[in-house]
Amino acid sequence: MPTFYQRPLTWLFCIAALCLDVVALSINHEGNFATSLALGQLFVLSGWLMLGKSHPLARVAWFVVAIAVLLAPDFIIPRLRSGFYRDLVWPHVLGELIAVGLFTAVATGGWLAMLRGIAGNAHELPPTKPQFSLATIFGWMIVVAVVSTGLRIADFSLIDDSVKDLISGCGLALAAATMMAAALGDYRATWPTRLANLLGIAGGVAMSLAGGVPPRVVAIHVGAWAFVATWIIVTRLDLRTDANATAPADEGDVAASSLRLFADER
Repeated sequence: MPTFYQRPLTWLFCIAALCLDVVALSINHEGNFATSLALGQLFVLSGWLMLGKSHPLARVAWFVVAIAVLLAPDFIIPRLRSGFYRDLVWPHVLGELIAVGLFTAVATGGWLAMLRGIAGNAHELPPTKPQFSLATIFGWMIVVAVVSTGLRIADFSLIDDSVKDLISGCGLALAAATMMAAALGDYRATWPTRLANLLGIAGGVAMSLAGGVPPRVVAIHVGAWAFVATWIIVTRLDLRTDANATAPADEGDVAASSLRLFADER
């Protein structure tokens, strides 16, 4: 994982997001602000699951941890407010988080694969022989156990309760996945890929707002997209700064630095 000095903007963005989470939970953990933040963070983790450069086990583990953290308010807060209730909410929330996260991850990976196919095979990596250490195998066993338990507990019955809400949610996730794959994916940008990205984002936005969704839902969608867009901007700025820092110095820059060095000497 990059250190603070390697990716300062990314770390500051994560710290700011955690502070906003605290504010949202202190106001209303089921309000528009908290919901848009949770969706934006879930989209970011789902996109990073497919676009990140870290070890696949680490990415999957962080994805599972993120779902658990996003589920925590609906699991803990009702218990703090009252000791007498029927616990029926959080399994549905868990099912929705899993469904949205997996759909966004699959959409991000699928869109990136489509962009690579449009641009050609320039970014295909040579085949490598897979190697797994004993620690990696144990790690995957733990992740599979946790995921299987979560899938068994989750309740997916409300996902298709309303066809309009299902289409709107798919459009919301599709637009976010297209934005992340287009801005951060490893592919050769051409005019056909740019046109495909514009059409994909526009189609996702149209799907999410189709059917006359209420203003509350529109506000949640816009907030989630704004979070994803901010993360994309921060990541690109950090990547550009890192690339400039590791790029070889130009001969003119070296000469200018030498002149300044000798000029400052006494």
